[in-house]
Amino acid sequence: MPQSTTEKQRTNVSLTASNLAAARELGLNVSAISDAALAEAVRVAKAEAWAHENAEAIAERRAWIEANGTPLADLQILKLD
Repeated sequence: MPQSTTEKQRTNVSLTASNLAAARELGLNVSAISDAALAEAVRVAKAEAWAHENAEAIAERRAWIEANGTPLADLQILKLD
């Protein structure tokens, strides 16, 4: 069963001693910061994986637009040219 986004799970993380000491001195929530950084890294990795998996289709679409123009361009009210 998948965990909800509010459930927490313990894990071990190795951090540099100086960064951990500075974070504690500043009263930073290391767990929350680590979780947010990990969430961002996962988001970026998923986006990169999607772009890689769909690179061929994206290239084909760009080539089609280059050759044929933007679909429905004749119906566009605001022209930027």
